[in-house]
Amino acid sequence: MKCEPTITAVLLVLVAGLSASPAMARDTCLVGHWSPVGNGAAEWVQRQAPGMKMATPQQAASLNLRADGGYSARSQMQAEATSGAMSARSGGSFSAQGGWSSSGGQLTLTPSASSMDGTMQISAGKGPPMGVKMPKAAAQPTTYQYSCSGPTLETRMRIPGVADPIVQRYRRQ
Repeated sequence: MKCEPTITAVLLVLVAGLSASPAMARDTCLVGHWSPVGNGAAEWVQRQAPGMKMATPQQAASLNLRADGGYSARSQMQAEATSGAMSARSGGSFSAQGGWSSSGGQLTLTPSASSMDGTMQISAGKGPPMGVKMPKAAAQPTTYQYSCSGPTLETRMRIPGVADPIVQRYRRQ
């Protein structure tokens, strides 16, 4: 059975961004200020729902993993999606800070504070568009598989029930 995400779920994944975790073991390769290359979530959506058209006309994000085990993450994005007669637009920002650890090829981010603010406008056919405020929810600890080598970092986030992970690449700043 193939999981087909709805436009709303897809845009929530895109705007959600990053989260974080308390420090135990830490891979020193991960320490640094990272910027995303491309948009792994949008690429994942295209693989899961090939008929859906995605665009991220504005994206700014950063992930700072400090040697002391602290981290900060910020993202600001606009996203658009269409599928048949349905379309959606969203815009928002996300920030989090907390602690991080790594072990056995897994990076765990555990937030101590986070904020998310955004809106979504959904159009379904001929009726007027419906505006929705993104739900306010605290970021949760997140674990990624990762590989790190010098100036590059790649994370893989598993989605329950879907074999294909969200792959995000970063470059060191």
